[in-house]
Amino acid sequence: MVKIALLIGVSEYEPGLTPLPAATKDVEAIQRVLENPEIGGFDDVKVLLNPQRHEMEEAIDILFDNRQKDDLVLLFFSGHGIKDESGKLYFAARNTRKTDKGVPARATTVAANFVHEVMSNSRSKREVVILDCCFSGAFAVGMAAKDDGFVDVKNQLGGEGRAVLTSSTSTQFAFEQQGVDTSTYTSYIVEGLETGAADRDEDGWISVDELHEYAAKKVQESTPAMKPEIYPVKGGFKIKLAKAPSNDPKLTYLREVEYWVEGGNGEISVAGRAALDALQETLQLSSEDAAAIETQVLAPIENKRIKLQRYELAFRDEIRQGFPLSDRTGANLKRLQQALGLRDEDIALIEAPIIAEQPLTLPLGIVDPPPPPSKFKYIVASIIGVIGVIFGGTIVYFFRVKDEPQPVVKSIVNSCVKEEYTLGDRISFGEKILFTQDTNPDKEAGVKAFLNGDCPTAIDKFNSYRQANRTDPEALIYLNNAKVRQQKKYVKIATSVPIGTNPNVAKEMLRGVAQAQDEVNNSGGINGQALEVAIANDDNDPSEAVKIATNFVKDNSILAVVGHNASNASIAAASVYQSGRLVMMSPTSYAQNLTTIGNYILRTAPSVKSIADNLSNYAIKTGKTNFLICIDSKGIDNFSFKDRFIEGIKAVGGQVNSTNCDIAAKNFDPSAVITQAVSSGANALVLALYIDRNREGLAVTRANKGQLSLFSSSTLFTSETLNGGEAINGMVIAIPWLPDPGNSFVNNAEKLWGGTVNWRTATAYDATLAIVKGLQQSKTRDDLQNILHSPNFLVDGATGKIQFAQSGDRKDNRIFLVKVQQIPGTDKYKFVPIQP
Repeated sequence: MVKIALLIGVSEYEPGLTPLPAATKDVEAIQRVLENPEIGGFDDVKVLLNPQRHEMEEAIDILFDNRQKDDLVLLFFSGHGIKDESGKLYFAARNTRKTDKGVPARATTVAANFVHEVMSNSRSKREVVILDCCFSGAFAVGMAAKDDGFVDVKNQLGGEGRAVLTSSTSTQFAFEQQGVDTSTYTSYIVEGLETGAADRDEDGWISVDELHEYAAKKVQESTPAMKPEIYPVKGGFKIKLAKAPSNDPKLTYLREVEYWVEGGNGEISVAGRAALDALQETLQLSSEDAAAIETQVLAPIENKRIKLQRYELAFRDEIRQGFPLSDRTGANLKRLQQALGLRDEDIALIEAPIIAEQPLTLPLGIVDPPPPPSKFKYIVASIIGVIGVIFGGTIVYFFRVKDEPQPVVKSIVNSCVKEEYTLGDRISFGEKILFTQDTNPDKEAGVKAFLNGDCPTAIDKFNSYRQANRTDPEALIYLNNAKVRQQKKYVKIATSVPIGTNPNVAKEMLRGVAQAQDEVNNSGGINGQALEVAIANDDNDPSEAVKIATNFVKDNSILAVVGHNASNASIAAASVYQSGRLVMMSPTSYAQNLTTIGNYILRTAPSVKSIADNLSNYAIKTGKTNFLICIDSKGIDNFSFKDRFIEGIKAVGGQVNSTNCDIAAKNFDPSAVITQAVSSGANALVLALYIDRNREGLAVTRANKGQLSLFSSSTLFTSETLNGGEAINGMVIAIPWLPDPGNSFVNNAEKLWGGTVNWRTATAYDATLAIVKGLQQSKTRDDLQNILHSPNFLVDGATGKIQFAQSGDRKDNRIFLVKVQQIPGTDKYKFVPIQP
């Protein structure tokens, strides 16, 4: 058995291709660790710098030729990677040139298919390819629109006993912001090998999957938009690449520093500092060595912090130059974001509070004649230059809304309080139908009457509509709002749900809000004042959530908001609410970092820790040991759930299957993912999905065909899941609530809606009830926030007693497990509680 490597670095190119000076430095760094007998211990390491195309092909051919089955063969390439319009991959050589059309001439490149053929013909069953390259970097500007940033690396370079590691899937960032001799990805590959820190299981060896895990984590701490990937096939992920030192005091100290940094959100706490000082003395490390190790661990985090600061300074400067921002400015900021390697969600948290500081543009149309100033005046103004954030690698955009006259509301003889405000397409108290699929002449007449201030007619029409449509929560809220307007003294809150993209989930949440409003108003209101509710439709779109939050903050009569649904939308909006000092309480968002945004952000949704821990404990107890985890990279809370689930199973001896499963990936093939996972030992499948992508997740269950036991976060607790047929039979789901027949909330819901409700209704009910309880003891937004955080605050809700920790998370939220089972004698399925 021999260990042999070929290291190729191309830094110089023909005109038209950007030079990559770090490429040759990458090769030198990799050579150093592979040749070190105490680390890589490779028998033969060949270096090829700035080769011509034929030289590259010949060297690759020689590398894999005449090898034995147990030989370890490694190919490293640092340079430009090129993808053609059909998705095929090519590696650029020193003499790669562009054609008259501005695209690289294929005859001057090395095709990935050639490399695959050479590798497949080799007898070696331990082959590793490391690509630190930019797949689309050499494409002409005119071709960029056809470049989706995805290259099917696995199919083009995959094979038995093989592992392919890439610096990024969307690789335009691979060579940006280096600041050091080597590129970002290679620097952490080398660091993991050289220090031994990549030996995650501390067995004295660094395997391919461990090296990937270490480098990927460091890269994303520093440059979040880069997403290193691994494509292992048939054991390739367990190939042992290098040795790690044992009983090395520096490595011991480094691991302890990593522990405290991870637990302290990128900082070393007071307790961590004390523990590290004690360990330094025990290990007899010098202060210089200890400081150098801490600097190394904190470097990527500090690097990201500096990038965020640079973007914030630039954004604030552009805002000062003029608001709304021009298209050109938006494009410049997008270019800066790419150069800094920041994700859309990173800049959303920067931009949202800054935009919220900008004055709203008043509408051109006004009520005629102008009424006297109203205590309850509400303006939903168009926000120009709002962040457009769509997660999962799309774009941040800026747009302008044309100045258009707003509809003029004519004065009539009002039978109830009528408020004058311009109407947005997404917010309504009762003057607009948001669930356009749920309407009939009665509902339409009720909305029209409400708009005209004719509350008796509105009440009559909404009542008529509800006799035939009891399950519609929008109509019940509008009915109660019409009754409220007649009383002339009332308190206002708002709720935001994804009506356009997920109407079923939106209704589940609104039923909780509507039921709480109905019960409160029928029992005397809040200190004699009735409760009015504004409904907003955010489509689970972060950009819409930011606009809605900005408008709610600007209307001082809105005292709290129940929402949002998905964590993507909630996190984007939370910064606006926090800066505007308006309480936001989410009933369904469980991303770990949501409540860390500030003290005005709370939730009745369970913590991701409680969901993941309960599910992982049950899975391990049922004998599952190797877990394929499928996520949707567009959902922030999916990563929180995945990380916590991994901690849970590893703590009791389980392991994570290395197969990459991201349903948001381009050309995602669920059948191929399942096949690879099963062949590498998986016996369980965990789905951590974004609420609007359940359909794609259910495609994975169909591809599974019963091979792997199924587990899921609470996202899949939907009626759509039960329509999944035999494929979902046996799936175990963790949820925060189950109906108890003796619970008054359950009985009232049965009467109100004519059927049972689920956990989203219960947690939305609890969020509304908690806000109502707080408003009974407060009159302002600030007072409400203080009351909710008080240790003496307590209210009995649908899911139990509601109290909040200082973090804003709910205390003592129980978790229940249910299993999907077939109803005997039918082809239908139901959720059945698993007894503890």
